[in-house]
Amino acid sequence: MKLRYKLAQKIILFIMKLLWNLKIIGLEKVQISDGGIVCANHQSAFDPPFLGAILPVESYYMAKAELFKNKILGAILKSFNAIPVRRYGFSGSSIKKMKELLKAKRNIIIFPEGSRKSFTAKPGIAKIAWETDATIFPVKIENIDSFKDCLFGKKHLTFIFRKSFPPTLYKKFANKKPDYKKFAQKILDRINEVEND
Repeated sequence: MKLRYKLAQKIILFIMKLLWNLKIIGLEKVQISDGGIVCANHQSAFDPPFLGAILPVESYYMAKAELFKNKILGAILKSFNAIPVRRYGFSGSSIKKMKELLKAKRNIIIFPEGSRKSFTAKPGIAKIAWETDATIFPVKIENIDSFKDCLFGKKHLTFIFRKSFPPTLYKKFANKKPDYKKFAQKILDRINEVEND
């Protein structure tokens, strides 16, 4: 783990504990491995750095390409493993980059909905996982957009780690040609804990 990344983790973790009444559930029960995908629901621009700060591994994540137009901000984001992507959905280039990172045993953070305005899973996450045999680690984020309630102790900024999806499990969803959209929705359902299994 890069020194600047580790230092940023400690600073952000301190801020979350101090101002957001941080609570983490289930992290000790999952073995987040190198080359894994951490998937979470998307509520806030704080999701990537906050989630990255509590993970025991260095991670990469996608960020809107518009943010990189500012050279200073873009340089800062890149130094903390942000990868520029188009605003809507998973592009071919972003999927290719994520697959390269996973094959190099890097960990990535992906939000199945693609954006904060979407409430349905995009098939890109499923395609990336399927073609790299990566283990998926679903995480539910709660109250990240309730700063005042967290600050005054009425709520907790909460990260809930769900049961992981190893490739031996999710490859049972199809025999030859996977249904990426169905698989992506299953990941999102597990994050939100609305599935039956």
